[in-house]
Amino acid sequence: MKVIQWGTGAVGLHAMRFVIDHPELELVGVKCHTDAKVGKDAGEIAGRSATGVLAAQSADELIALDADCVLFMPRDELLDPTTPGSPSRAWVDAVLPILASGKNVVSSIGAAMHWGQLEHGEALRDEINEACRDGGSSFFSTGIDPGFVTDCLAITMASVVGRIEQIRTWEFIDYSNYAAVATMDAIGFGRLPEDLSDTALATLRPTWGCALYQLADSVGATIEDLTLDVDFYLSPTTVTVPSGLVIKEGTIGALRWSMTGMVRGKPRLVINHVNRMGPEMAPDWPNLGRLGGYRVEVDGYPPYRGDFPLAMPGGTGFSLDDAVAMTAARCVNYIDAVVRARPRVLTVGDLPTVGARYGMLA
Repeated sequence: MKVIQWGTGAVGLHAMRFVIDHPELELVGVKCHTDAKVGKDAGEIAGRSATGVLAAQSADELIALDADCVLFMPRDELLDPTTPGSPSRAWVDAVLPILASGKNVVSSIGAAMHWGQLEHGEALRDEINEACRDGGSSFFSTGIDPGFVTDCLAITMASVVGRIEQIRTWEFIDYSNYAAVATMDAIGFGRLPEDLSDTALATLRPTWGCALYQLADSVGATIEDLTLDVDFYLSPTTVTVPSGLVIKEGTIGALRWSMTGMVRGKPRLVINHVNRMGPEMAPDWPNLGRLGGYRVEVDGYPPYRGDFPLAMPGGTGFSLDDAVAMTAARCVNYIDAVVRARPRVLTVGDLPTVGARYGMLA
């Protein structure tokens, strides 16, 4: 299977390593976004042996290559791409010609996992579908949260519960070493409390609301409204976290939020996040173990719950870095299923259960 890696940020770098390491996958192109990487061998960028594939910035050059799939992981502002003037429209404009060229796409962009949470989501779905029809290609976006814990895993766990009252997912992760400082700023870290409301609404709904719609699809429900509750913890001192983001005294050092899908007037589907900029932030807030992870809770008969700790021995040693690597792995493992799928925009319910298709090495 011939693969182009589109973007070499945190997720893209892990994905590229997984592709290089697997004998059934052939890396044929790399899209980079910085001048410093142009012309560098993909192996050098990924910390692997030379591949003979050189990174390029030209989209046209990469689209002209022969490839089965593009792992599409560009920079994104975490905003609704369908609102007028949105900077997140950039990823849409980039992906349409890729699909129209006949290349299947697997992405990690949260706003692309569903359309129900977007202002003009159906129009975006139709636009991407048109490009898929033109190229005979498929488009699928996934990850770990959203993309797995908040939807696929929760959907699978709920399938053994006969009567469901509520489905809840939780993320407990320290974001302090997340390299995309601008992304953390967009979510609200390091900002004053009065700046939080508009910021949170603008980024959280388009990025994570997709999971609630995928959950609703799985249980045959219709979401009537999405509600968002946000709480914050103010840093008692000025600190510079490992990513380089400065959290000034009195600005937001930890966030916890809940996004709820209302079904028939009741809060039936809920995503919860507890995120910190360092372990010393919000010490009284809940966590999963010492280093964080994910939780899924299904209330009903019989009730069901699963805890999934990260940063275990053999991984990266940090919960966020594990989550980033898992996002990349999930995208890579879906390549075969997406290439074989009928041309269209795909959600998790459209594809068969996928295991570690490209994870088992000799």
